[in-house]
Amino acid sequence: MSLLNNYVIDMMRFKAKYICLIAILLCSCGGNKKSNKEKFDPNIWTDNFTYEQTSTSEDETISIPYVEKNGVKYIAVKINGGPTFDMIVDTGCSGVLISIKEAQYLAQSGLLTEDDYRGNALSSIADGSIVENMVFNIKEMIIGGKIVCSDVDVTVSNNISAPMLLGNGVFDRISSFSIDNANKQIIFHL
Repeated sequence: MSLLNNYVIDMMRFKAKYICLIAILLCSCGGNKKSNKEKFDPNIWTDNFTYEQTSTSEDETISIPYVEKNGVKYIAVKINGGPTFDMIVDTGCSGVLISIKEAQYLAQSGLLTEDDYRGNALSSIADGSIVENMVFNIKEMIIGGKIVCSDVDVTVSNNISAPMLLGNGVFDRISSFSIDNANKQIIFHL
């Protein structure tokens, strides 16, 4: 009987750990994000931004090429010193979104940890529904190999097919940007 009890307890622990891991990886893009952790610094949106200098003028600009597929603009973004992903430029997204597939890859590679968990967020998704999700800190995002953003809050969609969206969680850190459709570049004005 003791062996059976130990087995049941072990299975319950396994299920609890598995559920916690899945819960940590569930999020989606959108709405009013609220952090549950006291260590959250609201100034991260403006204070953690660096870039590779490309000119000496007062109005620094950096041009990053994009690829357009089916009318959607994709830009290369390197996450936490790991892989480079093609992310959709989406100014309609209030933050930054990655799918559970990318989050699992980053976690398995040691590039996203439990310490990166920021808390829960309420998000409105495209169909108008509100979902509660978890938010993680990405320590470093390098856009187009030139612009470095530190401590970016990212939500994770539990939809494995969700596209990766580079939204206003990054664009709000930059003075302004414009799109040069003729040369297929996004021009960041720093």
